[in-house]
Amino acid sequence: MNKDKPYSVANKDGKIKLVIMDAKEGLPAAFALMGTRAVSKKAIRVTGGCKGMSDQDKEQMLQYFSEATKGYQGVIWSGGTRMTTKDGKIDPMVTDIPGVIASRNPGCIALGTLPRTEMLTLQYDSRLVLDQWGTVPNPDLSGILIVQNGAEGSLDWDGDLDVYFRLMENWQNYGGFKEVGLISWNGGPITEKEIINSLKRGWTTILIKGSGRVTDEVIEKINSGEINIENGCAYIVSRDNSTALRQILIVCGFIEQV
Repeated sequence: MNKDKPYSVANKDGKIKLVIMDAKEGLPAAFALMGTRAVSKKAIRVTGGCKGMSDQDKEQMLQYFSEATKGYQGVIWSGGTRMTTKDGKIDPMVTDIPGVIASRNPGCIALGTLPRTEMLTLQYDSRLVLDQWGTVPNPDLSGILIVQNGAEGSLDWDGDLDVYFRLMENWQNYGGFKEVGLISWNGGPITEKEIINSLKRGWTTILIKGSGRVTDEVIEKINSGEINIENGCAYIVSRDNSTALRQILIVCGFIEQV
């Protein structure tokens, strides 16, 4: 993540592969194959948001995940967006976590998905802009899958959920991926959908306590019995303890013990 040049392509290949698909179509093999380039056949989806967090909180979030994932060599992915401030600096988000992790772990592949909510535009210095707020594709990723509703339609911000869940199942069933999971930090209503879908599939689902908003709300629902995780695999870990998150990732087979 280059804070001085937030629009420069920072991944090791120096380019981002963009794949566009219709939400009603089958999964694009070209994008699915990007995941199989990871040294370890494992995949972690990071979901959530950063609403209500200070700049310091966001920096600590990136450091937290960087420390917890040392040695991870699988697919790490999230939404494929990046936000910048009015003066052109990066406003760190959950979607910046995969790029940070991949940059520190050779063999790890950072990917992203996003729905096309508006018509895509090229602006200023030929930057691809996704919406009226100036959201752009995250240049720290190796590949981004853009999901659209036909050439002229649009989707809500949850329009890529079904696709990315199908992709993870595809990696499991046909790509030899032994472990798939989801980590939730903060987030809103869409994040809760993702947590529930992950639990229903029996995937490793890690909720970061103290990260705020929906993630903490879901933790309370689990503790009270409002959400039944009988068939799921839920872990709760504090945002202040990156070592505990790392241990969970080791125990669940995502990182090898050294």
